[in-house]
Amino acid sequence: MTAASASWQINGAPIFFAGQFYYPAGPTVYFDGNVMVRSGVYESVPLYSDTTLEPFSIVFVPVGGKVMRPYERKRDGQLAGTVGSRTPSFPIQRDSEVSLAAGRTGIQTPPMSAGEPVAIAEAERPVGTVATIVPRAVGSAPAAPVERARPQRTAIESIPAPRSNAGIWIQFDGARWRSAGAAVSYQPDRFTPVGEYHGFPVYRDKNGKADEIYVPAVQDGPLVPYRR
Repeated sequence: MTAASASWQINGAPIFFAGQFYYPAGPTVYFDGNVMVRSGVYESVPLYSDTTLEPFSIVFVPVGGKVMRPYERKRDGQLAGTVGSRTPSFPIQRDSEVSLAAGRTGIQTPPMSAGEPVAIAEAERPVGTVATIVPRAVGSAPAAPVERARPQRTAIESIPAPRSNAGIWIQFDGARWRSAGAAVSYQPDRFTPVGEYHGFPVYRDKNGKADEIYVPAVQDGPLVPYRR
């Protein structure tokens, strides 16, 4: 099951996962079963996370074959002023910006009564001075222009080549199992547990094939079929 034809993916709309909105960000990447694990589901489409990145910062949505589209959480709210495992795609909201938006900058001044004169510090009070203007000598060379500092070049990190071309898969019971269709609802009289994968139970259809297993997309959620 992929989001290739989903309207929300085509239109670039955000998705809702784990209580937060995630927005499409950055170029597509290839699925890597060595670091990517299933972490949820949105509109019947499985979501994946990269175990080498900060949890709940980026999720990956399959959009066809082994191609995954990243969706990133904005660094606001509790994440304001922080950075994740890699450079965020969106501007980081600072703590002061959050306070200012909420009307709490942390600096309060007492109200000024009507008619009260404004006090100016001595260092800031203007002082009149008398001085002689010295004309510039005739024929003197003009001051050399100040050379502006050249901006430093920004290094752009290219996307690494895919490690494999095997599509979306999981490693279970010493074999590689590939995604094989849409998720189905769990039925106790139909499925029997046969193992565990990263904390999720693995099931087999009692009347199904021996080379097919089912793994929940989320805890107590629909089961996704895999074939060996």
